[in-house]
Amino acid sequence: MERLLAPSMHRRVLLLNLLNGSNSWITSDYLAESIECSKKTIMLDCQYIEDRWSDYLTIETSRKHGIRLITSPHRSIHEIYIEIIQESNAFSLLESVFFEPRQAAAYWEKKLFLSNSSLYRLSNVISSALKDRNIQMSRSPYYVHGKDERQIRYFFTCYFIEVYGIREWPFHLDREKIFRLSSKINKKFDLELNDSQIVHLAYSIAVTIIRERQGFLIQNRKDPINSFVQTTIDVRKYQKDVEEIAEPLHVVLPDNWYEDFCYSIFWWDFGWDNEQEKVNVIYQAENLVTTIQEALSISISEPSKVSIIRLIEYIYAKHKLFPYKKFMVYDRYLYSSKAIKQNFIVFTAVVSKALGVLEKKMKFPWKTMYLDGILHEMAIRWQDLSRLTDEMRHQLSVLVLSDLGKEHAQLLSSVLKENFRNKVSLSVQETHFYEQSVNCAEQSYDLYVSNYAIETVNEKINMIVEDIPSFKNLTDLRKYIDKRRLVLPKDIAYLNT
Repeated sequence: MERLLAPSMHRRVLLLNLLNGSNSWITSDYLAESIECSKKTIMLDCQYIEDRWSDYLTIETSRKHGIRLITSPHRSIHEIYIEIIQESNAFSLLESVFFEPRQAAAYWEKKLFLSNSSLYRLSNVISSALKDRNIQMSRSPYYVHGKDERQIRYFFTCYFIEVYGIREWPFHLDREKIFRLSSKINKKFDLELNDSQIVHLAYSIAVTIIRERQGFLIQNRKDPINSFVQTTIDVRKYQKDVEEIAEPLHVVLPDNWYEDFCYSIFWWDFGWDNEQEKVNVIYQAENLVTTIQEALSISISEPSKVSIIRLIEYIYAKHKLFPYKKFMVYDRYLYSSKAIKQNFIVFTAVVSKALGVLEKKMKFPWKTMYLDGILHEMAIRWQDLSRLTDEMRHQLSVLVLSDLGKEHAQLLSSVLKENFRNKVSLSVQETHFYEQSVNCAEQSYDLYVSNYAIETVNEKINMIVEDIPSFKNLTDLRKYIDKRRLVLPKDIAYLNT
């Protein structure tokens, strides 16, 4: 959906994606080649981004190293993407058509201050982007439609969540009542939805009610959920709640609107082609969790296991309904998984490998399409994952040395112990520095920390600190220690099998 942005803004989004996705410097040559523009344009776009969103980020440039982005600790870069979407004429038109379908071109030209040619161009861009998601937009009059109404509802649910999130509410419906209904449905049907999924359900309810009010009902009801809606009495208990939410709209809902509502909302838990398919997905999900657990030799609580199994089931059901990209411009999972991939290298590799095997077995894009999302959700749902994975890493053996003597070396050791605790196993020089030269050739440590360069030690494992370690010293040590502890020889052996 990035194509809905103006060409210049689309280019800047691509640039922002590349800079935000890297932890180091990126050359302007690489950026220019990736985005297919000149280096001059790259520099101008960097200046534009920094000038406009200086509260969110800083872009540093270096002739030697290239370009890098530094984000503000007080603002989320996610808000930049939201602002970009909200300022896009094409996205504004698409959203407006959702709320006011069946309006003629003249209406939109007047309301959005567009010329006839601009409206025609924007609608062409929107139609092209929607086509990739099996959705269409008619222009005589303007409205969004498709072969599967549920796909349209799902698409707009994803759109509104990305643009408005939990803090804003774009609908003329009672937010509190909708969230209360979402929680009741979750509890009644044991859906085990987490907070983000509750939000998704709430938005789905709002979008469904609005589409029904506009007369867009689900026509094709061939899968088993149809019989579920017709025969399940419990679902009827929610009709009063839904009617109360829809009451402020002051409209007469079409016939069979409530069956349509249930048919749309309950698809993820009941919309299976057959019961055996659901059983197989749950079985494969259980095996996936067991494989990851055994490969890492870490424990998992029963609630965490159940939650992850439900996640896999949920992803499978969502993909059956909507096998397309779920985001418009900002892939939140991509950036959150970036940190997981950096800090949980072995966990990431094991999950990636397991999903790759499962993808081939089930012929389903578990790794190709959902790796980032599964990493993100597993990190949340696997209780104490950070502690468990940290405990499986070995302690770095560290020898502390000082040319000011063993008393000073003891001081350095106490500073390291206070900052790194069980991450390191500390040894301290036992003799006075002036009594003999330090010979480390016969000793084997992972790291040597000293306030001087040790000639008999490879400089790559000799970290030199100030007499009283500075903040930078400790930061550099932390990066080094954490990186060395991420991958062990036994882990490499497993990953290569």
